[in-house]
Amino acid sequence: MFKPLLCCLVVLSGAYAINHGTQAADFAAYMARFGKTYATAAEQNAAQYYYNYHKNQIAQQNALADRGASSYRVNENQFSDIRLITFAARLPQAVYPATSGSTTPVTPNDVAPAEFDLLKQWGVEVFAPDQGTVCSSSWAYAVARSIQILNAIQVGQDVPLNNSAQALIDCAGMGNGCTTQVPQIAFDYLRQAGVFLVNEAEYPPNKTQNQQGMCLPQMAASPIKLETYGTIPDGDDDLLMRYVASEVPVIVEYNPATFGFMHYSSGVYVPPMRAQASSSQFLVVVGYGHDAASNLDYWRCLNSFGNTWGENGFIRIVRSAAQPLAKRAIFPNSLGAIATTPSTPTTPSTPTTPSTTAPSSTPPSSSTPSTSSSSTTTTTTTAAPSTTITP
Repeated sequence: MFKPLLCCLVVLSGAYAINHGTQAADFAAYMARFGKTYATAAEQNAAQYYYNYHKNQIAQQNALADRGASSYRVNENQFSDIRLITFAARLPQAVYPATSGSTTPVTPNDVAPAEFDLLKQWGVEVFAPDQGTVCSSSWAYAVARSIQILNAIQVGQDVPLNNSAQALIDCAGMGNGCTTQVPQIAFDYLRQAGVFLVNEAEYPPNKTQNQQGMCLPQMAASPIKLETYGTIPDGDDDLLMRYVASEVPVIVEYNPATFGFMHYSSGVYVPPMRAQASSSQFLVVVGYGHDAASNLDYWRCLNSFGNTWGENGFIRIVRSAAQPLAKRAIFPNSLGAIATTPSTPTTPSTPTTPSTTAPSSTPPSSSTPSTSSSSTTTTTTTAAPSTTITP
């Protein structure tokens, strides 16, 4: 009577041992891939527990996608070894200043096409930056990338312009560079006289620090200067679409505190109606379209979790009136050249228009708005050749 039971116990015990060994090997490979180290054995054990938990959740979500019951897939990434609530806590809800220095924005196109992607339109290749896992600095990366993209489109810059987000974190963070800071603070900082964008090669990122560092002395400036910025009212996705269709990269605040966003891999992400917590991640909206596989409209946004997250660092979020994307939307409104070379900045109060040469071929038809403000002269845009922007 007891022999069959004993055999079952032996088989089950052996199966558990094999499964445990597979889990240990998978976690070791995960640590190696993402460069993970842990201070204590207890910390590593906790990390392995959550990694295994999320791995099971990932399998369940992807099974839904395989059956056509979900429009997106997920995968393990640099956040898979922490709890969702920890992930949310590391990206706290943004806190905004009482006043804004935004100006009358450029006028967008009256009509937006059914689909548009400003990066693909001009052949601009952007690599997603990686803000790391311990500093909530997407506000700075979004500002740096939005200005890079706008300048690449307007000027047709052949030389990659790597604007430093770390310089914004350290110099514009106001003590909150890794916690609750917002893009507006970076835009206000960059509009000051004598303040320039800094090249990333001169001021490289530091993904290991969990608080802003000391602002280093002014280094070699990027040959562009922010003059003004504009905003879009909350919930006005129609206006957001018109600006994106006018080739303006727009920054939006998004709540990332969901398992789906945390582990997003591909497809059209449809968030739950209520997130686990109130957190903030800033994304750069670069396009919109329609996904035939899921029959869903979407926004295409650039994140700052690196190119191993999402679709090479991008995410497609469902475009729906029930879940508008336009929240605290803000964008670079006008740019002015500050230098003929990065090492010799001119006085920022007297910007000059950079010399450009129109390429021999033009991209598909699109109306690029002239960039103007009440305090600046009109900048004539030219078609941009394929430009690579490195992280």
